[in-house]
Amino acid sequence: MSYEKKLLEMKGLLKKNTPEKQQPKKEVLDIALPFYTEQWEKAGLKLIKNEKGFFFLKETFYRNKHIHGTIGLDKLEAAISFMQERYPTHPLTISPNSSYCFYDTETTGLKGAGVLIFLNGILKKAPGGYLLSQYVLADPGQEAAFLLATEFWKNTQTIITYNGKSFDLPQLTTRWTMNRNTLPPMKSHGQIDLMHSSKRIWKGDLERFKLKQLEDSKLGFSRKNDIPGHLAPIIYFDAVKHGNPTNLMRILKHNEWDILSLATLYTLSVDLLKETEVQETANTYTNIGKWFKDLKSKDASKEWFQFVLDQFPERETSMAYYYMGLHLKRQKLMDESIEAFKEALKEIKGKYRLEVLVELAKLYEHQKKDYEKALEMTLECLEYWRDSEIDSHKDFSSQLRRREIRIKKKINISRESAQPNKKRT
Repeated sequence: MSYEKKLLEMKGLLKKNTPEKQQPKKEVLDIALPFYTEQWEKAGLKLIKNEKGFFFLKETFYRNKHIHGTIGLDKLEAAISFMQERYPTHPLTISPNSSYCFYDTETTGLKGAGVLIFLNGILKKAPGGYLLSQYVLADPGQEAAFLLATEFWKNTQTIITYNGKSFDLPQLTTRWTMNRNTLPPMKSHGQIDLMHSSKRIWKGDLERFKLKQLEDSKLGFSRKNDIPGHLAPIIYFDAVKHGNPTNLMRILKHNEWDILSLATLYTLSVDLLKETEVQETANTYTNIGKWFKDLKSKDASKEWFQFVLDQFPERETSMAYYYMGLHLKRQKLMDESIEAFKEALKEIKGKYRLEVLVELAKLYEHQKKDYEKALEMTLECLEYWRDSEIDSHKDFSSQLRRREIRIKKKINISRESAQPNKKRT
């Protein structure tokens, strides 16, 4: 049966199991347990009851020495402490006053008000290690009990996800809103999305930013017999309809790997911010410097660009020289800025080459009053733009033309003012 037919069939199940709004609330003890309760419990899930109904739970404890891929969980607390002490306002920093968890969901679809979360995976610090709690929706009619169990309504915390800012947390908010008449309000939580930070760090080094690609290339972890996430809805609906939890438990394993990868990815990302030794490419560390630049952390960004210039061969440092040139220009160190831009020109290509040439033209024209050199940079920029066919804003070429005309006028004025001096001599 196709995926679409499965979903259409299960729509009837949703209506059948969802209590009508006008029905009186029933006590938990009066609610009939699913026919598959015993099967699911034998597979490793525990039936839990609360004031709203019931759900299934699987708990897994990992000691601090547990290693996922090539990274141990024992490094996580040190990474958190480092960010709090060194970069207290950085997007990767967890507030010292905040608890935290790693969070990942599995859902019955990608969008729409009818999409349910059927698995909430939450990893938290516990004595001696970390506890992974995986809450499983017992059936669609038990959503309130399932959501209440996460305790996202109790205390604020920092929730660490991968693409959670765009998917997991909006889905959670939607489902909470759908159950707002029976659930306490959800707290407003802090967020760290490791997809965003990964793109910041490895842009230009990685073509794709699926978590699996990061596991393969950065975390040293390779999945075996993993079930693709897009099959999760079919598997869940099938487990609810027929009771067999075999493939559902494989979805839980998929979710477990996702969350362990989140914890180790956080550690690795922080390790790269320590500047202790070279582990990645010049491009990676230049990206980190640019990240700090965009965060207005000028001193930190300069340190990272200098780190690249000190640690890598000249052929790999053109972008670092470009950003260093901008930094020096802002500091009014015009001669040093020019030298940095000239170094960048040796290897830099594409749109950034255009930007370097424009910066040099500006510096020569306005700061050094070297109009011949300013004209040279402007003409070189025009030629490179014509030959490379780089997309730029519509007014780019006209700006260059206006600069060319203006500089030529300045050159003529300068030459004319020099003529009388020559005659007198």
